[in-house]
Amino acid sequence: MSALAVYLNPAAGGGRGAAVHARLAARLPELAAARLARSRAELAAALAEGADRLLSVGGDGTLNLVVNAIAAADALGRVAVGVVPAGTGCDFGRAFGLPREPLAAARRALAAAPRPVDLLELDCCGERRLVVNVASAGVSGRVDEMVNASPGRGQLAYLAATLRGLARYRPVPVRVALDGEPWYEGPIFLVAVANGTSFGKGMRVAPRARADDGVADVVLVRELPRWRLPLELPRIYLGSHLERPFVAWRQAREVALEPQAPLPPLDVDGETAPSGAFRVRVLPGALRLLA
Repeated sequence: MSALAVYLNPAAGGGRGAAVHARLAARLPELAAARLARSRAELAAALAEGADRLLSVGGDGTLNLVVNAIAAADALGRVAVGVVPAGTGCDFGRAFGLPREPLAAARRALAAAPRPVDLLELDCCGERRLVVNVASAGVSGRVDEMVNASPGRGQLAYLAATLRGLARYRPVPVRVALDGEPWYEGPIFLVAVANGTSFGKGMRVAPRARADDGVADVVLVRELPRWRLPLELPRIYLGSHLERPFVAWRQAREVALEPQAPLPPLDVDGETAPSGAFRVRVLPGALRLLA
């Protein structure tokens, strides 16, 4: 019989994760009976003891932690992952039309058969980690810092942090290569390597992305007059920015970025990570998603 475990990030969504799990456990006997992990050590123990279905209760950062723990246990081919949104962003599920309401999302995950979806592998600063949704460089790392330091993490928190970040950020010159070929050299506001379609709580940064097509969508925003930024920002929520003259968009299986000056922290699934030269490659069908 399939063994179910639940990883709960108690801090997800500013502390909402624990309350969400309690409500779900009261309604869903299968979830109430599942092994509950609240730390990396407990998660590793659940995987070592044979869990083959794992519900991630939290946001995209929680899902990133779960997937990297499964990879560390050499269990990506065995363990299927379900997503129960209870965090700040929860953007990855948007690409699959997963329910935003936690109870509906849990019921769907419990009933679903696994489907293969892609992952990204990020190699930066001598470390490798998996990325589920989006890895990005530029202003997005500054935005993550401000959002994660804010007591309120709703839609307005992301929007306010984005506006502040754009006002303060100074574009950094970079070199970008796609599949081994030079693609861009110059200053950037943002380079996003996307598996999913959105980040930042609903910003449709890569509206054409598909997480099961074996390629990443690479979206680059060049330097542009600062006064235009607030006027252009609504386009990223609508997903209508790809045709703008200051935006470049391509698909690739491997992306390499070399900064020519210090970069802010990287954005990795809504969390900050050390920045520097990095390489991202697509791992086709590496994740078994309950969707």
